This record gives sequence, structure tokens and C-alpha cells, in this order.
Amino acid sequence: MNKYVGIDMAKADFWACFNEASEPRKFLNNNQGIGNFLTVLKKNNYQKQETLLGVESTGGYHLRLCFDCKKSGYKINVMNPLIVKKQSQTSLRSVKTDKKDALLIRYCLTTGTGYEFSETTDSVVLKSLVRQRDNLSAIKLKLRLQQNEIVNKEECLKRKINSVYQEVNETLTQKIKELEKKLKEYRKEEQALLRTIPGVGPITAISFISELGSIDRFKKAKKLTAYVGIDPRVHESGTSVKGKSYITKRGNKILRTRLYNAASVAVQRPNLFQDFFQKKISEGKPYRVALVATMNKMAHVIHAVWTRGTPLSKKRKLAQSLELVVHGKGVDGDIVSCTM
Repeated sequence: MNKYVGIDMAKADFWACFNEASEPRKFLNNNQGIGNFLTVLKKNNYQKQETLLGVESTGGYHLRLCFDCKKSGYKINVMNPLIVKKQSQTSLRSVKTDKKDALLIRYCLTTGTGYEFSETTDSVVLKSLVRQRDNLSAIKLKLRLQQNEIVNKEECLKRKINSVYQEVNETLTQKIKELEKKLKEYRKEEQALLRTIPGVGPITAISFISELGSIDRFKKAKKLTAYVGIDPRVHESGTSVKGKSYITKRGNKILRTRLYNAASVAVQRPNLFQDFFQKKISEGKPYRVALVATMNKMAHVIHAVWTRGTPLSKKRKLAQSLELVVHGKGVDGDIVSCTM
């Protein structure tokens, strides 16, 4: 690639920076606007095989552009907005405009920032279903707590207030069950494969499948732990500065929460994770430090099982080999902060 185009995306429109010498151009974020953008690329000799496009991840606003560019044969990278923001802070004078952002995104693109957009219609639908289920579960929990407060007031006043929270909760429960039923229909073999791992239930399995798409994106387990945000943050300088090692929490919060819950369940039953957890406790590690180390190990096991396509419960040799993998550098490190 020797031509780079940075795109600053908004709900209604977007700015495209084609090069540093010319002013960014504005296009509408609709079928006509994206069509005009692709026409400009062709007229200015931006060949598909030598052009790389870049855009920040903006919820759903960038999807139309990404799908249309991918369909037209252009490669487009999606960037973490945090990386672009950090890059903007390197300037002494902070100037934020859509034009400047497009130029900054183009610069980040030239340095190799971002990952290639590879979503499909099915993957977007699956991810949306998982997140809908998560959002409804969060609302249900909040309403349940509010309903408990109403019940306490009713007992105190000896008088009925209302049952609207309970009624809404029942509706939410039904809708969540419907979503979970739909989720079971997606990529059944991979779900069954991941569920052979102790602590990994149906929601954890489908969450990893929906958020990662393919395990082939991660050649090593360390890249997976970094994506989830449970890799240790190292703070050292010379011989005098050696800060405590915290988990970075710069990653996918959904998967980090899933791993936390899965590890919390797994350590309560006899399995390789409970053995590993108890080993950490016996070494004097605090509960949460040992649990985060167990989360790290579980991520390594998920990577190995998914990559090899071998159920954990049916291959003892795999389990034995995993003992070598998960005791590698970085897994047993002291991690003292584990708030999800």
C-alpha cells in the first residue's frame, strides 16, 4: 500500500483526507455520499490494490462505509478511537476539528494502526444480539433492585404501592430467554467446543465467538489476553523505578467480564482452574490476584482449544500440554489490580 485515506466519521457525514497537501473533503454518510466518495477514489487513480482506507470505530456509523468499500474491493482498517486520541495529545497545541481528525487518522493509518474490517452480515447480527441480551440483563438487575426497595417501603407503610417494576422484569425475563434461544442457533459446533472448558457456559461461549469472530486473528494467546485487557501493565525505568503490575483494562470489557464470571465459577469445582487458583492462594496471593491469574490461564486454554478444535474434556494430552502453555512468561506474573 502506498496511498492512504483517513476518514473522520459522524452520523450524518464524514470527512476524507486523501493526502497532506490537499484539504479534506466532506461526503454525506448515506448511499449517495459513499458512492460519490468511491467515485472520487477512482477518478484520482486510487487503485484498490495500492490504497488503504482508515476509519475510527464509531458504533454503527462506520458500518455502511466499511461494507460498501469492502464490496468495492478496497481494504479498510478500523481504529480504536483511544489510539487516535492519544496521538492527538502529542501536539503542543490541541486543535480538534473534523478536518484535523481526518488528517490525524490518515497519519495513524500510515503507522500501521488499526485492523482490517472483516465483519459480515451474520457477525454484525450475532454481536448485536449478544449486546442486546447484555443490555436487557443490566436493566433487569437495576429494576430488581428498585423493586426490592418498593417492597421494603410497602412492608414499612403496610400499604401496596404498585408492581410495575415486577411486571416489566417479567417481560424482560421473557425477552432475554428469546434472545438466548436465538443465540444457540449460531455456530453451534464452536459453542459446543468452547463449553467443554470448565466455567465456560453458553453466554460466555457465544460472547467470545461474537466478539472475536475468528480465533485466527490471534496467532498467540498473549495477543488474545491483550485484546481482552488482562495483560499486565509494566511500569519500569532503569533500576530505581519498578511500579506495581496492574492489568491494563485496555481491551474488550464484555469479554473481560465474561472471563471474570467464568473463572469465579470454575474455581469452585474440581478442575485444572481450581488447582491453579489454589496454587496461587497457597503462594500467598490475595483472592483477586489469584483469580485474575486464573482468568489469564483460562484465556490461554480458550485459545488452545479453539485453535486446535479439540474438546478439552476428551483429550488428556491437550490438557497436559496446556499446563506448559499457561505457565509460560506473563501468566504467573503478580497482578494486583483486577477491577473489571
